[in-house]
Amino acid sequence: MRFFPYRSVEVPRASNGLIDRCKESMQEFWESVEELEEGLSDAIGIYIFSVRAGKGNLPWYVGKAEKRGFRKECFEHHKLTHYNDCIAGRKGTPLLTLIPKFTQSDYFVQPNGKPHGDISALEKMLIGTCIQKNKYLANIRDTKLQRSLVVPGYFNTPQGGLAQSVREFKHLIGV
Repeated sequence: MRFFPYRSVEVPRASNGLIDRCKESMQEFWESVEELEEGLSDAIGIYIFSVRAGKGNLPWYVGKAEKRGFRKECFEHHKLTHYNDCIAGRKGTPLLTLIPKFTQSDYFVQPNGKPHGDISALEKMLIGTCIQKNKYLANIRDTKLQRSLVVPGYFNTPQGGLAQSVREFKHLIGV
């Protein structure tokens, strides 16, 4: 179970500010992905839609491509709705980060129509991490726990000073 995050690729915006889904723009986008590594667009794994603005990158949606490759999964209609809701009226550059799964022989895992427990587990972990950075993350399914769980110093830390025990706990777990 090996994954590797590739550099984020800029998602094209149309003149109305939303994602540009025209054939030429999408072809250029996937060519940019293939420039990172041949075969990446057809691999399976996790992807993160984010927006780069003045304060850095902010994640807005975490998804998985496990039964179909990234190219067929990342820009489905309901995902475009999420992305466009996130960027509507906002400045910044939309980005897509691909985190493909690799075989033991260092090849991209190809879709076979079956679920992958490790991809689902990594998706849930990354959703939890991204909620910490952006409480308005567009993911809804399986996020109730991540949004309500509070562990000071680790997860959903309330504002204010930290107790000595919380500082010790943070040091203990390396955060």
